[in-house]
Amino acid sequence: MACDIQDPILAYLLRVNPTIARPRIEQAIASRGQGFSACNQGLFQTISEIRYDPVLEEIGIESLEDPDPEVAMTAARMLGKFGSPAAESALWQRYASWSARWVGRESQLDRMFADGLDEKVYQLGLGQNLMQAVATGQSWLSDKSMLQRLSQLTKVRRIRQELDGYLKIWEDQPFTIFVSHDSSAARFDSRVAQYECHSMDALKDKLAQFPSGTKFFLSTPSVEPTVNDQILAELRTFLSSHGLLVAEEKRAY
Repeated sequence: MACDIQDPILAYLLRVNPTIARPRIEQAIASRGQGFSACNQGLFQTISEIRYDPVLEEIGIESLEDPDPEVAMTAARMLGKFGSPAAESALWQRYASWSARWVGRESQLDRMFADGLDEKVYQLGLGQNLMQAVATGQSWLSDKSMLQRLSQLTKVRRIRQELDGYLKIWEDQPFTIFVSHDSSAARFDSRVAQYECHSMDALKDKLAQFPSGTKFFLSTPSVEPTVNDQILAELRTFLSSHGLLVAEEKRAY
């Protein structure tokens, strides 16, 4: 309950006066140990869903080095979801240093949450979140070469498996744009390559990052054909205006 009170207040301060909000967010991140409620471990995720601001990004980048891996994990997740292109290099740098730390000791991170929560499990989670933030960040495109670089930096089995899945998508082109819009629930879901987007604007922003000439299949569910026809028409127009090509259209399910 303490976090449910604190985080929305900090998000409000961030909206009305980022200068005042900054030291209070930093203090909330630093508060830990006996007598504290560990709100710092989920603070970035909660506040960013309410309000994202360059101040929060600066604090998040600094917190990638936080000694508590749970704080660093949520900072990485936030920066991947909301971070500006400037956050990409910070995430790369932190992922590289994390990978270097575990060279020769990767087997120690061959863990699952079912094995019990300990430092090694949280360190694995940190590595996964850093990799996913780089590989699936909204503000930049991680293409095949970048995914290969991510994979080459580590031999941690779980992370390599995830990257192998992403790389397989890039080896099987044209890409498919899956779009599902439930008008009754006002819900929009889409996928392209390793990315998930939950609004048409977010999907367009991501597609605009692909090189000119890239080909895409368009795939929509068979339900609500009128709504989906409108979405497909909008996507065709957008792709054409950005030098991107439609290979085929199909109803997926």
